Amino acid sequence: MNRIRLGLMMLGLLILTGTGLAERLDLATMENAEQAQTLIEKTWDYPIPYELLKTSDYIVLANKTHLLDENYIPQDLVKVKVRKISSTPIEMREAASDALTALFEAAKADGISLYAHSGYRSYRTQKTMYYNRLKKNNGKDDGVVAVPGSSDHQTGLGIDVINKAGIGKKFTSAFAKTKEGIWLAEHCWDFGFIIRYQKDKEDLTEIIYEPWHLRYVGIQVSEYLRQSNLCLEEFTEEWQRAVQAYEN
Repeated sequence: MNRIRLGLMMLGLLILTGTGLAERLDLATMENAEQAQTLIEKTWDYPIPYELLKTSDYIVLANKTHLLDENYIPQDLVKVKVRKISSTPIEMREAASDALTALFEAAKADGISLYAHSGYRSYRTQKTMYYNRLKKNNGKDDGVVAVPGSSDHQTGLGIDVINKAGIGKKFTSAFAKTKEGIWLAEHCWDFGFIIRYQKDKEDLTEIIYEPWHLRYVGIQVSEYLRQSNLCLEEFTEEWQRAVQAYEN
């Protein structure tokens, strides 16, 4: 008799527990559904799709206030297949490398000869370059070499592109006035690249004007940045503000 009574008590407890669990699961499902419905009912009117902004890692920002971890290494680095200044391999992320190939082919079709100079750089390499620059410049950071962790090259999405005349020479803004520099400024956007460090945005990027430095962000973003004349810092602040307003 005691065993039967004990069994009935345990069965009752299981039923009550199961009922509570089911109620909690139903409540969680309802809350998730309500959140999803709230987002659906809101109007997303920003020019770049919400899903792209939330999932793309091609729009990562690297600068003095958005430092990459010293251990950050892109997992899809490949050797670029375009003409280079030397036989030394240059790496970029795969999508950026493919876009660069298309860009070089289009330039060639227009009679423009381009050369890839420098792509992915590790944190360690950037640290050495920065130290050497400070040493040469009496400890002053003149904005020529990025602080370790802030380099666009560490993202694997940045690439320096020059002309034949610039091989072995110091980079200067005069490149912008060459036929190669003019072509890049007009057409890089069509392939998902931007001029990362623009002449009129130095106070925001904290890097001198570099008409040779391209940065892959994807075509939708590059076209928007061309039309709106935004640098990556301005764009990042703008889209993050739009996402926050949409989600809250």
